Amino acid sequence: MEKFAPELLCSLEKIFPPGFFVSMAHMILHLPYEARMNGTVAPRWMYSTERRMHDLRLKARNKCKIEASIAEASIIEEVANFVTTYYPADVPTMHNPVSRYNTGNPEHESALSLFRGQLGTSGAASSVELSQEEWASITLYILINLAEV
Repeated sequence: MEKFAPELLCSLEKIFPPGFFVSMAHMILHLPYEARMNGTVAPRWMYSTERRMHDLRLKARNKCKIEASIAEASIIEEVANFVTTYYPADVPTMHNPVSRYNTGNPEHESALSLFRGQLGTSGAASSVELSQEEWASITLYILINLAEV
């Protein structure tokens, strides 16, 4: 690609007007060399670092001394994350999210034994399409084994 890129750009310059060739078209000459010398893009990818810096810049309060303000915001965030790890279980934090279920309120509890028990947050959910036979089989199993029925 390093050999053919200059020839390709010269051929394109004959066809297209000069306004077509911005600096990005010129980058075609340099990309093969960088790929050969530096390897894959992933170790050099700066998106995560730039995104983190953007988030910290938004938290900075003093725009005159941005570096010190970013350092202060970073330390405050780190301390807050560390401290909230040790909060009691009934305090909702990032490390201790609110339960998805209505637990503890007798008004919301079901009378069926199928739904009693220790409820907690679930992991990653995935949808499953059941056939008519599977649905009927599951329904029959629940109706036969449920004490209230």
